Amino acid sequence: MTDLLLFQLRRVGRNRQYLFFTVLLPALFTVFFTKVIGGQLAPGDYQEVAGSVLVSMLAYGAIGAALGATIRIAFDRSSGWLRQLRVTPVPSGSVFAVDVAVGALLVLPSLVVVALVGRFVNGVELGLGTWLALVGSLWAGSVVFVALGVAVGLALDAQAAGAAIGILGTVLAALGGLWFPVEQFPDGMAAVARTLPSYWFAELGRDVAEGAPAGAPVAVLGGYGVLFAAAALAVARRRPLHAVAG
Repeated sequence: MTDLLLFQLRRVGRNRQYLFFTVLLPALFTVFFTKVIGGQLAPGDYQEVAGSVLVSMLAYGAIGAALGATIRIAFDRSSGWLRQLRVTPVPSGSVFAVDVAVGALLVLPSLVVVALVGRFVNGVELGLGTWLALVGSLWAGSVVFVALGVAVGLALDAQAAGAAIGILGTVLAALGGLWFPVEQFPDGMAAVARTLPSYWFAELGRDVAEGAPAGAPVAVLGGYGVLFAAAALAVARRRPLHAVAG
C-alpha cells in the first residue's frame, strides 16, 4: 500500500498543469489581490486586507488541490489502470484509501506555498502558533473537498469528470466568496454563498486567524463531509473502482 501511495503521489507531482493551477496560481492571486486592493488603503488597513486575501487564497488553493487530485480516479478507470490493479495483491479498499490519502496530502503544498507568500511577500503578520493552526485547520477541513472529488471521480467518466471539476471549482470559489468578499454580493447571492462549503471553509480559516471560536464552520463542514462521503460510498457500490467507464 505504501508503494502504491508513493507511486500515485509521484504521478500527480509530475503533472505541471496540476502544480500550476493548485500551487502557483493561488500564490500569484494572493499577491495580485493584496497589492491591488491593499495598495489603495491606508497603511493601518493593509494588514486586515492582506490577511483576508491570504485566507481566501489558502481556501481556494486547497479546494482546487483536493478536487484536482481525486479526479484522477475517473482517468484511471478510463485508462484501464484500476482494472489492472485487480491482479495485484492490493485490495480494492486499499486502492480507495490511497486515492483519499493522495488527495489529502497534495493539498499541503498549496497551503504551505500560499502561506509563505502571504508572510514573506505580502507581509502578513501572525504568530507562529497561529500560522500552524491556520494551515493545520484548513488542511484538516480540506478532507471535505477530497470526499467531494472522490464522489465526482467515481460517478463520471474521464472527460465529463474533468469538465465537472473545472465548473465545480469555479462555482465554489466565485459564489463562495473566495475571489470577492461576500459583503459585496447582492443579498440573494450572499444568501447562496452562505450555503456553500467553500464559504464556511474560508470562515474556518478566518476564525482561526483571528483567534475566534470556529464552532459553526466546523459543524457545517462536518455535515458536508458526511454528505459527500456518503455520496462517494453510494457511487462506489454502484460503480466499483475496477468498473469500466460509462
